[in-house]
Amino acid sequence: MVDVTIQNFHEVLDQFELDLQKASFTCLDFEFSGLHTNHSSPISLFDTPSERYEILRKSCQDFSVLQCGLSIFSYNSVSRTFKSVTYNFFLFPRDFHSIKRQTYLESSAAEFLMKFDFDFSKCFYGGISFLNENEIKSLELEKKLMSQHTEDIVLNDVKSGFRQRKYNLLRKWSSESRPGESIEIDCMTTGMLEILKHDILHKFDDLLPEMIGQSSSFVIRKTTADAKKEHLKATKLKADKDLNKAIGFTHIIRLLRKYKKPIIGHNLLMDIMYVYEKFFKPLPESYTEFKQTVTKEFPPIYDTRHIINNIKVELKADDKYRELLRGSSLLSLYEEVNCTDIKGLIYQPTIIDNMEEHCGMREHDAGYDSCLVGHVFIRLGHFYTYWNYNSPSIRPFHLQDYFREFSKFKNCLNLIRCDSSHINLVESDPITKRPQWLVVECRDNTDINEREISNVFSAFGNVSVKKLTRKSCLVAMPSINMAAGLLVEMKHHPKFSVNRYNPHSSLVKKALLFLAMSSLTCIGSWVLIKSLRRK
Repeated sequence: MVDVTIQNFHEVLDQFELDLQKASFTCLDFEFSGLHTNHSSPISLFDTPSERYEILRKSCQDFSVLQCGLSIFSYNSVSRTFKSVTYNFFLFPRDFHSIKRQTYLESSAAEFLMKFDFDFSKCFYGGISFLNENEIKSLELEKKLMSQHTEDIVLNDVKSGFRQRKYNLLRKWSSESRPGESIEIDCMTTGMLEILKHDILHKFDDLLPEMIGQSSSFVIRKTTADAKKEHLKATKLKADKDLNKAIGFTHIIRLLRKYKKPIIGHNLLMDIMYVYEKFFKPLPESYTEFKQTVTKEFPPIYDTRHIINNIKVELKADDKYRELLRGSSLLSLYEEVNCTDIKGLIYQPTIIDNMEEHCGMREHDAGYDSCLVGHVFIRLGHFYTYWNYNSPSIRPFHLQDYFREFSKFKNCLNLIRCDSSHINLVESDPITKRPQWLVVECRDNTDINEREISNVFSAFGNVSVKKLTRKSCLVAMPSINMAAGLLVEMKHHPKFSVNRYNPHSSLVKKALLFLAMSSLTCIGSWVLIKSLRRK
């Protein structure tokens, strides 16, 4: 695994591109500075995919990426061998000219990273900078405007006269001075300083401006025409180099977009949204636009969390294998797919990497996790292809077989604790299969307390609670079994009555009527206020 910082990034970039050109797929993992912002609602089982997108969009705007792991896997079909090389990029959002950075560090995220020995010094001191494409265009436009002549700038009489006097002074001084001599000019304002600096660069063949700190003064040095040309050439090269350095990790994302090698990850939604926000363009307000743009601009995507969730459903009727794949976290999945019953399947491919060198405390390093993703994808692909193979004679399977079996999972991103199981980037999102909501009321017809309901029902699982009326609320359960168990346990509860949600029940109709009347009252009040203001 190669740790990449600002010190060795440009040395590594060319080799990364060569490795990517030979890749069969690439595995991606990020570490973030935070997950949950105070500027949006907490995630909930009531969230629709579009609502969840909006919540996460605000998080992506507030927080940043600190580390990116990219494991590049190449496949040899003759030897049926996968080889991987892993790059572990440290990232840090840095200021550059007019681009000023501000980001948040969530305490819980920092504690989590510290638990796994994350190197914050390497991140802050050696983190690679990055810009999204809009920021790059903005800087390039600034650069273009700065290089243009200033003849078309309209100045008032005072400033125009000041500019002409300074020009005449410099013309006289230039004719009398020798190379190496200098003169200091006070420019009144920083705006006038920029105008005079452009005059010197474009109207004099043998004068060069030199800045003095942050003041409105600068020094003009006498030189030769040839020396000035060389200086301007070197200055342009340095400016291009500085911009290239500021673009930084965005070069990597550009390469991923260029070569379109499939991207594999685990719980990839946040990763893809951060890639969009930090290295491509600001995330759009439109959820539909986000899905369409990701499909158009980025490679095909496979989420191993979504894949395993669906495989588990298909394995429910298989007594042999249903107990083998029970985990959902990346590390537990890695351990399960490497058990004897799965790794020992006939014609299992060989994976060559340097994982053994990075065990132990390397967990939750982005590079380490991205390599785990590749192992999980390959082992799951072989198992699922083997499990679906309908022939008495087993043949060796290849990577294209895995992708064929996984085609129904392509461009689907898992959703955690949401009204829907996943996002489909290409088609409409699936109809929810979550448990039916429950309606809770107090038996004595008193007002209901959401916090009390959350505390009581938390014994049955990680529930979500939403107020329906003053005397009722909705409860969403994470699984059908939990919902069924709760209904049985709460049947004779002394304080609360619990029933399945029925959108056609009188209670819900009253709640909806109440919400509708409240909305109409607000609209009516707004119209009345507007009409009174007109009077």
